[in-house]
Amino acid sequence: MTRVRTLQQTRAPDPDYSHEGERAELAARLLDTVPELIAMDATDGVVEACYRVGFNAFDCETLRLLARRTGEFPLSVERLAATATTRPTYTVRLGPASDALRSSRAENPDFWEDEALVEEAKRRAPGEWSRVEARLERERRRVERALSR
Repeated sequence: MTRVRTLQQTRAPDPDYSHEGERAELAARLLDTVPELIAMDATDGVVEACYRVGFNAFDCETLRLLARRTGEFPLSVERLAATATTRPTYTVRLGPASDALRSSRAENPDFWEDEALVEEAKRRAPGEWSRVEARLERERRRVERALSR
């Protein structure tokens, strides 16, 4: 099932990226210990936990935690226009690992450029990953043949 979330960026556009790993671990621990986060919808809980430790709604660490905790992966991330008085707003389509693996690099760079997300998707959808590998291999051979002519 594909879900669409639209959220406003809640942190400075140029945030401090220090201690990301520690903050990501803290967000995961919050999901297991804070009753109000436990009671929330799983996706909302992850976004809120990440916000509490200083991540924007769909920073890389938030997307990784969503994948690990809910099995939802980014299918597309669209930045909507911000004005001088409003913060940037993002619309994110989330879906299962198989859908993310079927997406193209051009339409879904937020997924394909994040090795941790790709590895988690491979783990969750090994059958789909096998088909992706076969498609990539066919494409590689096609390019090699074209270049050798």
